[in-house]
Amino acid sequence: MARKPWVDQDECISCGICMKNCPEVFRFNPQRKSEVYNPDGASEEDIQTKAIDLCPVSCISWTE
Repeated sequence: MARKPWVDQDECISCGICMKNCPEVFRFNPQRKSEVYNPDGASEEDIQTKAIDLCPVSCISWTE
């Protein structure tokens, strides 16, 4: 089973970096927190380098 990105919405500060860099994976939910709506929308490498590594509060991680 492939890894899937996950956002800890309690930690998210709504900066939008993940959505700007991977809009095919992340979006804002109604509470203006990032959420994963399409975990297969980008490669694992792109999600790691363009969203997880750049998140200023490290609220994005991998789940099985």
